[in-house]
Amino acid sequence: MNKFNASTLVIALGLSSFGAIAAQDNSYQHEAGVGYVTNTEEVSDGILGINYRYYATPVTQNTSPYALNGFLAQTSNIGANYSTFDAIDVDTMGVDGTYVFDSKFFVGMNYQNNSIGNNDFNTYGIELGYYVNPLTAISAFYDDGDDNATESYGLKVRSYLELESTPGIDLSASWLHANSDNHYNLGADWYVSNSWSVGSGYTRNDAGGDFDIRTAYWLRISDNFSANFAVSKVIDSDVDGVGLGIAVVGRF
Repeated sequence: MNKFNASTLVIALGLSSFGAIAAQDNSYQHEAGVGYVTNTEEVSDGILGINYRYYATPVTQNTSPYALNGFLAQTSNIGANYSTFDAIDVDTMGVDGTYVFDSKFFVGMNYQNNSIGNNDFNTYGIELGYYVNPLTAISAFYDDGDDNATESYGLKVRSYLELESTPGIDLSASWLHANSDNHYNLGADWYVSNSWSVGSGYTRNDAGGDFDIRTAYWLRISDNFSANFAVSKVIDSDVDGVGLGIAVVGRF
């Protein structure tokens, strides 16, 4: 994996005008991507991921932020994923699917195979939820697996708040209970345009909490291909460096 730095992001963002003019926002049912997530402290020690998703009905991408098209489509889908983290010898692969009923209730299931060094174990999960309106989802989930897996359960809510002057704000909150510990997550991402977002999040467990600030950009390259860039920073934490992410996504 070739190294990259913050200047790469600046150059790529400078091409955004070309991407916006050249690309047509056609509907899609297939989405595939490859991405790399890392930290400026050691760029080469990152996580490489590959994913694919099929949507039962065409997803419109010209009426909302590109990163939220799948969530706002509220349609049945199935996907597969693979990731590898060489720095700690971790490989994961899995499948998942969600079925959305006409009543807007939905049920999702997932299976994951995990390899950490010489240890292999499987995890599985189920999620039950409801689309309260075209912009909001609430759900409860449960995850478990082999003896080496951690049992967990929790609640999630996500809502997109449309605005007049800009596309809107993506709001999310979740609670997870695992190993007698409670984990809380809050997030808010403001979409300045359908491509660019800036946001912040707060994560807390029984040991303490951390704030983060972040920004992301979805660069349309052609009718079917886009590049995603993300930068994040944890505030008041022992975590050093800046988080970086880059991905290429194809939609057909």
